[in-house]
Amino acid sequence: MIKSLNFACFAVALTTLPLSGCVSSILPDPAPADIVYRLSTQTASVAANADAAVMRVDRPAVSKALRGEDIVISPDGRRLAVAEQARWAEALPDLIQDSMLDVLSARADLVGVLPTSGARTEYRVHLTVRSFESNFDNGQGSAPLATVHYAVTFSNSSTRALLGTYDVRKTQRASSFSVPAIVEAQDSANLEALTEVADWISDVLSKTRS
Repeated sequence: MIKSLNFACFAVALTTLPLSGCVSSILPDPAPADIVYRLSTQTASVAANADAAVMRVDRPAVSKALRGEDIVISPDGRRLAVAEQARWAEALPDLIQDSMLDVLSARADLVGVLPTSGARTEYRVHLTVRSFESNFDNGQGSAPLATVHYAVTFSNSSTRALLGTYDVRKTQRASSFSVPAIVEAQDSANLEALTEVADWISDVLSKTRS
């Protein structure tokens, strides 16, 4: 279920034999296809209010270990590894960005857009991902603890004035040590964290606009 993040690269060299000879090659059996997972989405969006705050949701900043599609786990809280034969549907920063947009779409007072949308925005929200992994804190045979930790910066898009910073950390115990259970726990912790971020943004705006 677990493999190291340090991968060795292997190349298979094929030798071209004369056409008159018998050509054969010995290749390893293909590896089983990875199971692909998505983060869950809100069931329904709501119409935005006329005075809803429009904000640009930046692509989150992440460490090198979290830049790809690997489902990252920690055997002991220090080392990082990845779940074998399983991956996220997209690079993790893109999944988190989409999740933030999805959480905002369920609110009438906030509207989130991508930087590539070309839409004029009044505000900007940026996440730095401190943690997004499941830790086998009770041993590798037990259900791990999924952890999501975000540092959030909220600012004015035009003036670049900082409106506030926020730190949120959420955990969720997986129901077992299986990959589907780990993904479900990670998903739940992520949704709880981003919902809290949206609540905090609303609170900041209510004070800023008053």
